[in-house]
Amino acid sequence: MPEHDLDRGLAALARHAGHTGRLSPAADLRARADRRRKRRYAATGALGAVAAVALGVGIAAAQPDGAGPAPAPPAGSASPPVSRGASPAPSGATSPTSPTSTPPTSRQPSKQDPAVLSGKRQVFLFVLHKGEEVPESVVAVTASGRVGITADYGDRALFVPVPIAPGSSDHLIKTGKLTAGGEPYCLRVRNNGSNPLTVVTAACDVRDAAQRFVFDERGRDNQQRMTYGVRNGDAYLQWNPTGTSGLIAEELGDGPLDTTFVLIDRGAATLPF
Repeated sequence: MPEHDLDRGLAALARHAGHTGRLSPAADLRARADRRRKRRYAATGALGAVAAVALGVGIAAAQPDGAGPAPAPPAGSASPPVSRGASPAPSGATSPTSPTSTPPTSRQPSKQDPAVLSGKRQVFLFVLHKGEEVPESVVAVTASGRVGITADYGDRALFVPVPIAPGSSDHLIKTGKLTAGGEPYCLRVRNNGSNPLTVVTAACDVRDAAQRFVFDERGRDNQQRMTYGVRNGDAYLQWNPTGTSGLIAEELGDGPLDTTFVLIDRGAATLPF
């Protein structure tokens, strides 16, 4: 107890004894001392509360407008769980729902299987010389009955390659529009003695070897069209745009094949084949 409180307590005790002629019991003295301590502690607590409020007001006034306490980080911040046995997708990986495949390319015709060689389509036979298409040049039947290279894109230039049997590489080349007695003609290689073999029209006969032609694939041109070498036995159809022989059939020997053909589909064949 502080010294000045002790003095006050002794003086009060002396006054009481003087008034009453006796001292208070020890229990009374202790009770009064306890009450004084409680009042003193209550006053001290009130002062502490006032000081705390004043300190809070000062801190709030010192903060800039709009500023607030920083939010506390979430408890236990961690990466999302990964399913057991699964691996996270690598950076840049394609989503499973993203299309990854390119549109499919068109079907490439196999040997002896393109529609133009099925016997059901009529075609133009465009001529290529050394891999280049020659303008205004198509296979056609001339007025004399010989088959040559002309600029006539009419009925005389329509042909239908027909397999002699299912799956066979040998074809009869029938005329698409020209007929005799309702029947189409067929192309045939003609022997001219010492002169080059030529191509003419004749009545169709599947037993005639001179009417059987094979279309050998020779790769694609600059327009991605399949090109063909056309041969009867070992003699290929050939044409020189600067020559005078016209369309002939000739064995290659050691030389390259300069004449190839592109078959241009002109629709369904209209004659019974």
